[in-house]
Amino acid sequence: MNPTGGGLMNFEIWDHLGAIMLELHRSRLIAIMKSRQVGLSWLLAAYALWFARFHFGANILLFSKGEDEAWELLAKSGRIMEYLPQWMQSKNTSNKNEIKFTELLSAVKAFPATSTAGVSHTGSLLIFDEWEWHPYATENFKQAKPTVDAAGAQLIGCFTVDKTKPDSLPKTIFKDALAGRNDFVPMFVPYMARPGRDEEWYAYTKRNTPELDLENLTREQYMLQNYPRTIEEALRPISTLAAVDLDVLEDMKVDCHAPIRIKSAGLDTSICHIYRDYHIGNTYIASTDTSHGVRKDYSVTIIMDARTGYVVADILNNIIKPDELAMHTVKMLEYYNKPIWWPEDNDQGATTIMKAVELGYTHFGYQDKGRTMRGWKTDSKTRNELWGALIPAFDNRQIVIPNYEGLMQFYYLIRNANKDGRIEAMQGKNDDYPIAVGICVAKMGSAKLVKKEYKSIQTLSFRS
Repeated sequence: MNPTGGGLMNFEIWDHLGAIMLELHRSRLIAIMKSRQVGLSWLLAAYALWFARFHFGANILLFSKGEDEAWELLAKSGRIMEYLPQWMQSKNTSNKNEIKFTELLSAVKAFPATSTAGVSHTGSLLIFDEWEWHPYATENFKQAKPTVDAAGAQLIGCFTVDKTKPDSLPKTIFKDALAGRNDFVPMFVPYMARPGRDEEWYAYTKRNTPELDLENLTREQYMLQNYPRTIEEALRPISTLAAVDLDVLEDMKVDCHAPIRIKSAGLDTSICHIYRDYHIGNTYIASTDTSHGVRKDYSVTIIMDARTGYVVADILNNIIKPDELAMHTVKMLEYYNKPIWWPEDNDQGATTIMKAVELGYTHFGYQDKGRTMRGWKTDSKTRNELWGALIPAFDNRQIVIPNYEGLMQFYYLIRNANKDGRIEAMQGKNDDYPIAVGICVAKMGSAKLVKKEYKSIQTLSFRS
């Protein structure tokens, strides 16, 4: 914790650390939103060590954003233990995963960043460090909750915000705590809480942060993320880089709902999501963006009502293979009376198209007048066509997206200033769903709308 370049130093109880220490002894559920490097990890490491050393049979579980980070948090407890006075020493065994006090039957354990971390462990104290950045924060919280609820364990979550996540478990818990909707105690640590930090320091840090560290953020956004002055700054969503209107996106959340239940032979509703049933007389259009099926990106099929822009059905899956995608998509298309379909033919998309042809599907959109190239090809020209059609339609509420996960991919769409304003997903995020929706919007004119005719009701007459 020595800010001047390393070496041993006394643990200083800065004002904000003193306030947190008091709360640790008063409250069972605590959510701490903080600036970077304010000494909190060291405080929690010390608290975990104290809890294990002075509570018989205590089981302290440490979670962080990665395995190395969890080990480092445990290692901080170990380094503190080495310099404790003799009267506080106790027999222990330790490794990179655990510090165990044999006479007290208590332990401090570090867990890797996996979806099953902590399963089968009953904790007396659970510490989630860098909670916002943990890839399985929600899963681990669900698994830990029975311990917290039934056994009365203490849970402490601390995090620096990730501006690329509009909705996250830590943010939701913190905001609900502020509003009194849960029993967590919300605490906030601004950047200037650490001694030696002021606006001059802030300006220096902002000016000298390497470009590589910004990761698609502007310098201003980077500072609001890592060194917020207020809760409002910390929770403020990114807007200047957003490709779509984020206020509209917020409003569109009210249209999200679970798929409806249908009884249709051959449709696997765990993969094929139906939001509105097929109606005779409605005209539909479909598109597909195929992934490799290795969890890094998503395979998406969209079926849209060509009159209303309502996504009536979709597939959103990151493990399905291209040939499986074709099979499920064809069945879903048949359910909607075989609408015109624009599958992207790039990369794995060609496999999807070939399989669909084998399955007998014929109603494709074509890239050329000679009708020799099926589907949609994404290149520099068609990307402009796609985004040029999609963004205004989205911002003017001309499309409706019931799938919440699919809708939230629009949040990650940015105009990348480093690529001349190219519209793409933030680093590490996905834009597969927006692309599929965009293809439907861009090719809406290819769907032949059925003109609806209404006959007047004949006047009834009675014989006299």
